[in-house]
Amino acid sequence: MVNRRQIRVKRRKIKMYRALLIATGVSLLAFPVAAQGDLTTERCQIMINGKAVGIAETQAEAVEAYEKARLTLNSQSDNLTLLNADVSYEPVKARASHVSTQAELAQKVYNELTDCLIQEKTLAYTVKINDYTVTLSSEAEVLALLEQVQSAYDVNNEFVIELTSEDKQEVGSMTTNVINASKTANNPVVVAAADGADATVAADASGNVGEDGILSVNFQEPIEIIETYAGKDQLSDVQTAYEGITKEQENNEIYQVQAGDCLSIIADKYGMSTDELLSINEGLEADSNILIGDQIVVMVPKPELSVVMQEQTTYTEDYEAEVQYVDNPDKYVGDDTVIQEPQTGNRTVTAIVSYNNGAETGREIIKEQINTEAVAKIIERGTKPLPTYIRPTTYGTLTSGFGPRWGTVHKGLDWGVPVGTACRASRAGTVVSAGWSGGYGYCVVIDHGDGVRTRYAHLSSIQVSNGQYVNQGEVIALTGNTGDSTGPHIHFEIIVNGVAVNPANYL
Repeated sequence: MVNRRQIRVKRRKIKMYRALLIATGVSLLAFPVAAQGDLTTERCQIMINGKAVGIAETQAEAVEAYEKARLTLNSQSDNLTLLNADVSYEPVKARASHVSTQAELAQKVYNELTDCLIQEKTLAYTVKINDYTVTLSSEAEVLALLEQVQSAYDVNNEFVIELTSEDKQEVGSMTTNVINASKTANNPVVVAAADGADATVAADASGNVGEDGILSVNFQEPIEIIETYAGKDQLSDVQTAYEGITKEQENNEIYQVQAGDCLSIIADKYGMSTDELLSINEGLEADSNILIGDQIVVMVPKPELSVVMQEQTTYTEDYEAEVQYVDNPDKYVGDDTVIQEPQTGNRTVTAIVSYNNGAETGREIIKEQINTEAVAKIIERGTKPLPTYIRPTTYGTLTSGFGPRWGTVHKGLDWGVPVGTACRASRAGTVVSAGWSGGYGYCVVIDHGDGVRTRYAHLSSIQVSNGQYVNQGEVIALTGNTGDSTGPHIHFEIIVNGVAVNPANYL
């Protein structure tokens, strides 16, 4: 049986153990506090794509670890190794226990870089034509592509395409140059500009214009060949690339309205419907008026790459001499008379013909030999301005037209107007009658000097006299209701060579 003294001893031991444990705990807790003195040391942390990978004592050690990891990665492939990795070195305060050894850090970087590997890529060549691009595996394929486009028009393979650059030793860009491979004494080499400018062909002043044949071949659009690195899935084969750049695409161009145009005619010129034409021209309606010189957007089928070509050709043709005109100031404009009939001539010509993708765009004759002289058509044409006629009153209601009326013929037009309304000369001329004229009442007749007279009847007052010259629009009288008249009005006639005609056809 345990006595009370033993119990007290045990209780003292428990208290001692408890105190010892507490003291031990305090010392354990105090240890890390003391170790935190290491946090004041600045070290270097490697970041890859924003992710912390590991810590080195110095940046130099971090860089060395990265380079070791990169070399290891490169050694595992015979091809160029590309990474999508943004690497940075940032200062950080860290405990010594968090610092990796060189080997550990290099392994951590290696592990991270393997996740940043880009699919294996090789040196390739991107052909850029305006906004269109296609990538091929070699310069040879680029040349094969361009030669295939060119050969459709340079059927005899007379021209050679070169890829040129300032420095072929560095990764950069190249352009194309097309040169004539078949030199002749009379047909000098024509070098086509790489930017698509027209080649200049000078005719020999002595008449020796050289041999017939293709003078120049070039690409209309600027071409840039850019060295790049690409994966196999990004490469195109030559045939697919050829189909892509020669397939016609719809391109918007500006068309300037010509004489005789209407919306349907313009649409038909470009193989469009009128609705398609309206859809690409904001604000244009089916009933809109269009004027010569207006600009309208049209859709033109066009490939990504076009071939422009100039060819010299000699041929015999019939031709017409230019029409000659003899002006006659005594005849009105539009009154033309043929005074010599034309005769067709024959000639042998040498011409330079321009083409765009095989379609002729221009023709310039540089040499001509006449076999049979053409006879020109000679036309006598009037230059005297056409006469114009205006209404004798500026207002009024048409009350009677020209033609049969009440069993007789009404020889003019009637407009109902109040008495005293100004009556004006319809056309300039000389007054040949001014006074009372039977059923016409007070009347004025003006002679216009070309077999035409005008009559103004039923006047209330006359303000001109015989022999007086009056200008068009000049007041000659005041309207009234005199003579055989059923009410206040103006009666107006136009008389051509003594015969009354319908004034409505002249006003």
